[in-house]
Amino acid sequence: MNHIVQCPVCQQSLQAKENKWQCDNHHHFDIAKQGYCNLLLANQKKSLTPGDDSRMLNARFQFLNQGHYQPVADAICRLIARHCPGPEQVLDIGCGEGYYLSSLKASLNNPATSYFGTDISKQALKLAARHYPSIDWFVAAAKNQPFFAQQLDLVLNIFAPADWQEIHRILKPDGHVLLAVAGSDHLQSLREMIYQSVKPHQPERFLEKVAANFELIDSSACQFELLLTDQDSIHSLLQMTPYYWQADENCRQSIENLQRLSTPVNVQLYLLKAC
Repeated sequence: MNHIVQCPVCQQSLQAKENKWQCDNHHHFDIAKQGYCNLLLANQKKSLTPGDDSRMLNARFQFLNQGHYQPVADAICRLIARHCPGPEQVLDIGCGEGYYLSSLKASLNNPATSYFGTDISKQALKLAARHYPSIDWFVAAAKNQPFFAQQLDLVLNIFAPADWQEIHRILKPDGHVLLAVAGSDHLQSLREMIYQSVKPHQPERFLEKVAANFELIDSSACQFELLLTDQDSIHSLLQMTPYYWQADENCRQSIENLQRLSTPVNVQLYLLKAC
């Protein structure tokens, strides 16, 4: 992995050595006991604990690993296998607890591929590294990715903030990006319980941000009706979304007391190529 990972201080090459990542200028970053490495510099933080908190992350981890969004993971893997089945270097930006990147790793099943996940939330990477130790996990901001220019074959951006200029910088020429965003009626029934007026999501607006540097290669929609029949899963779905914080206490309680929830899942997938 020479000349892939970049020191955030001096921009020299970082190498994994025992329990740390270190560059030739002797800047070193310890690998935490859970297995991730924090490359987020103090001046790149906007708060003491940026990113998703542990409550949201634990809810998402539980929900995803119960298989409720398995069709989404499968659709992502199919789209990637169709267009870039043998990437050497794969990065998931805003990887969260690591579910989608680990699913792709299992699907491609190529021992020659290197996998990296970055997120600004240290709590997210504690979960990811603990459960998926064969992937390199780094705390980093979306606009300050710790990789050299033009080194990555494939970048995933799944329900996460993105800096498209930075993604273009780190991708190889003709490298690919898998973008996953909410489709028009994604979680419509849940949202109708929280908001008086529900506007459809506009997934196409994301393409306007990337038109200058990326070409749309393929797209698909993953749509199905999600039926939850236990309170724990309903509670996890609510807590893992921003809707939890936007609902008042009475609304949260009424949703969490439901014995059954049916809501559409609609995820729009775009496969883009750097140009």
